[in-house]
Amino acid sequence: MHLRLYRLIEMHQRIDELLRFAQQRVDSHEVARLYSLKLKARQVIHRVTMRAAISCA
Repeated sequence: MHLRLYRLIEMHQRIDELLRFAQQRVDSHEVARLYSLKLKARQVIHRVTMRAAISCA
């Protein structure tokens, strides 16, 4: 479980870096796509974290 969470957080950070780069280039389609990916990654991280917290309780 911890490895999956670590990889999700890494992916979220990479998307954030790509997003900053796309914003500098003013690529609105790429920015929208990356925002969507970042949101999905954040949602998965939240679900995995909540499952881990419930299973530890």
